[in-house]
Amino acid sequence: MKRAGERMREALAAAEPAPGFRSAAEVIAEAPRAEIVRDTVAEGAVAVLVGEPGAGKSFALLDLAAGVSEGRHFHGRKIAGPGSVAFLSFEGDAFALRLEALQQAGRDLANVYLLNADRPLSPVVERDGGEVPSPGEIEVTEALRRLQERLSSEGRPAVRLVIVDTVRASLAGSEDSSEGVSAYLRAIRRILATCPRAGCILAHHAGWQDGETRRRRERGSSAWRGNCDATFYLSAEGAEGDDVRVEWQTLKLRDAERPAPLRLIRRRVELTGRTTASGFPATSCVMVSDAATPGDDQAARAAKLEAEEAEIDRRILAALTGRDDVTSLYKLRILAGLRQATVSDSVARLARSGLLAPPGRKGDPYMLSQAGNIGGANVC
Repeated sequence: MKRAGERMREALAAAEPAPGFRSAAEVIAEAPRAEIVRDTVAEGAVAVLVGEPGAGKSFALLDLAAGVSEGRHFHGRKIAGPGSVAFLSFEGDAFALRLEALQQAGRDLANVYLLNADRPLSPVVERDGGEVPSPGEIEVTEALRRLQERLSSEGRPAVRLVIVDTVRASLAGSEDSSEGVSAYLRAIRRILATCPRAGCILAHHAGWQDGETRRRRERGSSAWRGNCDATFYLSAEGAEGDDVRVEWQTLKLRDAERPAPLRLIRRRVELTGRTTASGFPATSCVMVSDAATPGDDQAARAAKLEAEEAEIDRRILAALTGRDDVTSLYKLRILAGLRQATVSDSVARLARSGLLAPPGRKGDPYMLSQAGNIGGANVC
């Protein structure tokens, strides 16, 4: 009986001729790989979108799918004409509300197709190193083949983008195993070969962040970064009401300069004509471009910090008003109900502004100036 490795090599040999060497001139004469979405995904490329919990990976990828379907742009990044999108959902999410939210926002989803999949795509790797395609890979490949035939018969655009949501749900084995990850990515590339004009984006979870530098990366093996053509990172930057500010950052882009981050807003919306079982309006989210500039953000953060520091200073002044027995930061911390480092910073600010005189020597109390007493009285 033939081993798996032998069977796979025979199948590959029967499918296509073995590759041969090409001259440098032949390589130079080749047309560059066509981009589907500028600075995001190209034909035959596999990219990974890494997302922090709650950042909205699925919403961002559905927004990208709508952009490819429309053939316009992805928040300023040009898209090469309308194309069909094959969205493989492995997490059992109910996409009806998400798609309806996009549709009610005016997006064209005519070329978006979804497949609810549940079998892992990872191949079976046998002892001799041979790989046998998994039932999941075979099913998805066949579904994509049928979709391509349907699109061709209906005169619709070919598949230009394949989205897999998520890696964890579609991978068998450990995300930390370089061998397992590499085998999974080989299966993804075999599946992608069914759609020769398409690229692929995988939704993946974020991994650790290393201390103060907070270097962001994908969870698991370094093979994710090494074996993929592009890596993007989606992070939630802050929330205001129904809006969550999100940043789409490029960590790796093969053979190209990394573009500036995309600044987005994940906006909660109510769906017209849809209600929950309790009778409340059904809600979902859509992604919109964030018009704020980095300078605007910096000014907003500075104003927020200034307001927070002013409130802390008012609490310190209020705690000291009418007292002459506060002789230590510890006691002041207890009175103000704040951390000692916070109290120490506030005392330094108040002293610089002339509102507070710190003790001249050990045992002396903290004393407010006349202006400080007025400020403390106003707080009270």
